[in-house]
Amino acid sequence: MICPTRAINHLLFYAGTMTRPVEIQILKGVAEQDWAREIFDIVWPSDEGTQITSNLLQALTHNGSYVAGAFAGDEIVAAGFAFPGVDADGHLHLHSHMTAVKAEYRNRSIGSAIKWHQRDWALAHGYSRITWTFDPLVRRNAKLNLAKLGARAFEYFPDFYGELPDALNAGDPTDRAIALWDLNSGRVVEAYENRLAEIEPGDIPVALEVKDGLPFEKFVDAKVNTVLCYLPDDIIDLRAHDPALAMQWRLALRAQLQPRLDSGWLIDGFTTDGAYVLIDQEENGI
Repeated sequence: MICPTRAINHLLFYAGTMTRPVEIQILKGVAEQDWAREIFDIVWPSDEGTQITSNLLQALTHNGSYVAGAFAGDEIVAAGFAFPGVDADGHLHLHSHMTAVKAEYRNRSIGSAIKWHQRDWALAHGYSRITWTFDPLVRRNAKLNLAKLGARAFEYFPDFYGELPDALNAGDPTDRAIALWDLNSGRVVEAYENRLAEIEPGDIPVALEVKDGLPFEKFVDAKVNTVLCYLPDDIIDLRAHDPALAMQWRLALRAQLQPRLDSGWLIDGFTTDGAYVLIDQEENGI
């Protein structure tokens, strides 16, 4: 989508692998916010209409929510949307609800650029944490959230959104993990400075592995306080071509993550070969 001449409110130049910088700006007013809404509808197409109506988006942004767009020249290529939230302990945080990048601009670090822009905005507005949901079966999202941004995941919810009609989620339970981004933590600062160390699997016990393309759950001694759970290469493609196997993966990963996170474990990172690193918080002194 090519946008008319616009006022630049705030820019972050982030080259990534592109030949020219991407400009990220806060979107103000219904007309600009509609550019973001159209990006969301392109990425999550649905026969049931728009992902979020213009009037609701305007009401949310007028009352302190975040909406930003990423531009390559005059074309908007990605967008992010976040709103204030309160956790169970009464802690105010920013909840990042949607970050979407047009297909032809993916794998160019634009999504992470929006997240870093969002972090700057959040800190400037008094927030110290950002949360968001993510499908724990999607490997590229897991890698971005844990290995690139330095977030952790403490909670798991089966079928969190119920049935979603958009093309990416239709027919699959909407299980979600909750990412927690502690914006001033050492690991996030290291990630911001591109110094966050990659995790090698080493000799960490494996609780879920890939065996001939199938999920294979392994017995792990109850005394173990760190385990690995591997993911399929591309659950989106698998969901389209073999929904039964995709469901098998969904249930196997749920069986490994949910009881551990419910009992005080967390997802602490993502290995170089595609596995979650789960740790017992108490046993690891967190």
